[in-house]
Amino acid sequence: MAVLDRATRRLIETLKYKVRMLTALTVVLAVALTVMTVLYITKDGEAYSAEVSSVTNIGSNGTTTAESDQSSLDETSSKEEGKASSENKASSDKVSSDSSSVVDAVATPGDDINSWNLKLVNSKNPLPNGFTVKTEKIKASYARDVGMLYDARAVSYLNAMCAAAEKDGINLLVISSHRTNARQTTLYNNQVNKQRANHPELSESEIKKKAATISAYPGTSEHELGLAVDFNSVEESFENTKEYQWLKTHAADYGFILRYTKQKQSITGVIYEPWHYRYVGEKHAKKINQLGYCLEEYIEYLKNNNK
Repeated sequence: MAVLDRATRRLIETLKYKVRMLTALTVVLAVALTVMTVLYITKDGEAYSAEVSSVTNIGSNGTTTAESDQSSLDETSSKEEGKASSENKASSDKVSSDSSSVVDAVATPGDDINSWNLKLVNSKNPLPNGFTVKTEKIKASYARDVGMLYDARAVSYLNAMCAAAEKDGINLLVISSHRTNARQTTLYNNQVNKQRANHPELSESEIKKKAATISAYPGTSEHELGLAVDFNSVEESFENTKEYQWLKTHAADYGFILRYTKQKQSITGVIYEPWHYRYVGEKHAKKINQLGYCLEEYIEYLKNNNK
């Protein structure tokens, strides 16, 4: 019996020793695993930080042409574009302070007819091939679609106007802004097809001419220039809204003009569009309204007065 007890004690001691060894080994392995995890996370975090820094730098320097193309494909600005886009007012309105400083530094509109803010774009004055413009995102709360773009030199004026309207209880919603040439080509072709179906009695040249009064021929649209903006609705009934009345009274204070009026269709070559506004600068917007001119007439006025 005593022998059995001694054997049992030895077995118990042996088991205790093995348990202590296993416990110690488990602790060592846990410490090693923790160290390896910390090292991995630190290394991965450095790589991630570098990646974020790179992306932030792109945002601070403005949106690239490729980004403009992709965002503009989602914009809708003519009667053919419908109402399919979602109203996601996400955090895309955040523009870095560096980017804002750049915009403020170069946003002063010029007085020369060749200044960026007075650039005339129409069927007789097309944009050069390969034209690009630096754009910035419009504040998301003023845009129907996420990532809508506008000329970086004028986007602050657009945001300011929308903010002022909001304070007055007016909802100015941007439904179309900058477009790529590819997007404008699609819209124009859609309009040609529509006119062809609705007016079989017209010749092909007449169909294309009529289509261009509604959706500009590619390269001749102010939306491609980046200084045009459509508000709320692409219907003529927009002129009966409080938003239109507010714009009529206040748009010039922020440098915007109603670009295509009823009275000037024969000069502009575009139908009446009460929703379409163009940035020219406060001084010029107020002078244009005072004279009762369209932009085409105003450019001629400036040419004659600068001789």
